[in-house]
Amino acid sequence: MVKELGVAYYGNVFPDHARIDLEEMARHGCNSVLIAMSEYDWEVWRKNIMKIAHIAKEEFNFNVYLNFWSWGGIFGGEAPSFFLHKNTDFRQVKSISNKRGTHDKVAAVCFNTSEFKNYLFKAIKNVCKYEFIDGFFWDEPHFYYLPKSAISFTCRCDTCQKLFKQEYNREMPVKLDNDVIKFKENSIIKFLKDLSLKIKEISPSKKIIVCLNPPPLESGISDWDNFVYSLKDVIDVFASDPYWLLFGKSLNYVEKFTEKTVSIAKKYGINSQLWCLGFLVQRKKELELKEAIKIFDKYNVDSIFTWCFRGAEGMSLSCSNPKKVWDVIGDVYNELKRKYHL
Repeated sequence: MVKELGVAYYGNVFPDHARIDLEEMARHGCNSVLIAMSEYDWEVWRKNIMKIAHIAKEEFNFNVYLNFWSWGGIFGGEAPSFFLHKNTDFRQVKSISNKRGTHDKVAAVCFNTSEFKNYLFKAIKNVCKYEFIDGFFWDEPHFYYLPKSAISFTCRCDTCQKLFKQEYNREMPVKLDNDVIKFKENSIIKFLKDLSLKIKEISPSKKIIVCLNPPPLESGISDWDNFVYSLKDVIDVFASDPYWLLFGKSLNYVEKFTEKTVSIAKKYGINSQLWCLGFLVQRKKELELKEAIKIFDKYNVDSIFTWCFRGAEGMSLSCSNPKKVWDVIGDVYNELKRKYHL
C-alpha cells in the first residue's frame, strides 16, 4: 500500500519561493519531498536549504528527506564536487595506464577514502540535529561510469590495491575479475554502512533510504539481494529507479525491476520505494508515466517518488513538454491520494 507520494526538489535556495513550490507539490498530490542538496548548496546556501526543509515539514506536514546530491561524484546527480576540486589525489583511478604511463584519474572520489568519509560525517552530524529532517537518501551509489567499450575499471588507486591485497592475498589485477567485482561491492557496502551507522548513533529515528540504479548503468552492485542483506540492519527503505525511456526500454523493464525491488525489500522486512522518470521524457511519451506508477502500485510499493519537480523545466534535463509531464504526475498522484486516503 502506497504511503508516500513525493518529488525531488532542487535549484531554488530562497525559502519564500520554495513555499510557493511546496504549495504546488501539495496540489499535485505530494505528501513528501526529497531535497537534493549539492556540496555547493551545503557550503554556500546551507542556512536557506534548512529553512526550506523546515517549511516543508512545519507548514505542509511533508515527510522531508535529504539527498547528498552528487557528493564526491559517487552519488547520482549532475552537480560538481567541492571535495574533488580541492582533493584531486583522492579521485578514483582507472586500472589501465594511458599511453604516457600514468594512471588516469576520474571525477569521482574513491569509496575507500577516509578523508571523504570524514567530510560526510561532519555534514551528517550537523543535519541530524534538525528534527524536521525525517531521513537521508543514498542516491545511486556507484563507481565512476566508464563506457561499455572500456577495458579498464575503477578504482585501482594505491588504497584500493593495498586493501585488495590484504583481503585476497594477491596483487589487484588490471582487468576486471570476480574478486575485483566482489571487492567493489564490499567497498560500497562498507561505505554506506559506516555512514548509516553514524546517523543511527546520533538520531535513531531518522530513516535511511538507499536507491540502486538498474542496468544498463553499472553501479558496481550486481547482487541486489546480498547488498540489502548486508545493510538490512541499518537501512529502512530499499529503492530503485527503472527509468525505462532513458534506455529505449518498454514498461516491461519497469515491471521487472519493480517486482525485484519490492520482493527484496519484503524479504528483509524493510519498506520499498520506486522512482518514476520525470526528466528527459520525450514528446508523446508522457502518458507512460501514469502506466509506470500504476505498475508500482500493482506491486504494493510503500513509497513513490518522481525525479524531479516540474519535469526539470528549464534544465538541460528538461522534458520535451515539462508542463504535461508534471500534470500527468499530479493526476496519478491525486488518484492514489484518494485511493489510500493520504
